[in-house]
Amino acid sequence: MKDSLAIALHFLKFRPRTVFEIQKKLTSKNIDEQEIAKVITVLKKNKLLDDKNFAKMYVRDRNLLKPTGTFLLKLELRKLGISDQDIDTALEGQDDEILAKQALESKSRYRTADFNKQAAFLQRRGFSPSVIYKILKS
Repeated sequence: MKDSLAIALHFLKFRPRTVFEIQKKLTSKNIDEQEIAKVITVLKKNKLLDDKNFAKMYVRDRNLLKPTGTFLLKLELRKLGISDQDIDTALEGQDDEILAKQALESKSRYRTADFNKQAAFLQRRGFSPSVIYKILKS
């Protein structure tokens, strides 16, 4: 238990992680399922693992550094093993229109680009076609 807990704590030292990420890391180190379950229980009890808070923090930080649409954020959070319910909670109140405007403003080469280039950029950032059209036509 001590070794597997030490591995998990070392993994958590660099950035917050999800339960899925910890399970994957410990599985890669050939630690059995019961041991992994014990480690996760200990980490949750000590509030070092919390998928709901992780999802909220991830969305907040991602939108501060690189404004992203709801679609792309959902994909990224699912890859990290976050449940759909926690994803929906984290994305509550997200305004894609404001974020799309911020994304365009953050990239100087797209501020004055033509409609197609701006639309393609916003689409790559995960914004829906309806939001893209609304932003670019206003």
